[in-house]
Amino acid sequence: MTKHTKQGHVLPQEVLDTFTSLSARTTSNELERNAYVKALRERGWTLDSIGIAVGVTRERIRQIAVAVPMSEAIRVAANGYPIPEPPKIIEKSSPQFVEPSEETLKRLLELQPYAQQVRSYGKAYRKEAEEYTWLVNYAHTVEGVTLYRLAKRLGVTHGALRFRLARYGYKAPVSGASKAYTPILEENRINLRPTE
Repeated sequence: MTKHTKQGHVLPQEVLDTFTSLSARTTSNELERNAYVKALRERGWTLDSIGIAVGVTRERIRQIAVAVPMSEAIRVAANGYPIPEPPKIIEKSSPQFVEPSEETLKRLLELQPYAQQVRSYGKAYRKEAEEYTWLVNYAHTVEGVTLYRLAKRLGVTHGALRFRLARYGYKAPVSGASKAYTPILEENRINLRPTE
């Protein structure tokens, strides 16, 4: 079944011209107009769009569409009245998420327990924390993985990863001055830049 948009329908000029030619107040023209309304409604045009073209309310269009038999709509369509297709829904493609490479993710998961134990002045596991943070930055900037997707794979929040990157100097703090985002002192760091 074809899906059509429900908003923003505007009938083409040829349909408006047809309604203009049927605007004379005769019984036969009114019956023909109503059958034409029914045909457009059956094609999928909205009540609003037809109502604007005819110059009546959408409720009146609904009443006409209910009252006119289907055989009349088929007859009007067969007589050559223009009954165009309404606008269709543009199907959005599914988003494609970039995943970290297997090697990067495996190494991050190996380093994570050690990196999470490092405190600001602590020397234990400092090397693992430096490599872990470097790999997080590498996955984010080089491999193109979003922090949200990476956080899901690592079982942490994306805010925690952003915080880590800010503390280690890979990212600027999100906003304002904060003691939490104060960079780690260079004397407490290990100069470790793994090669790509």
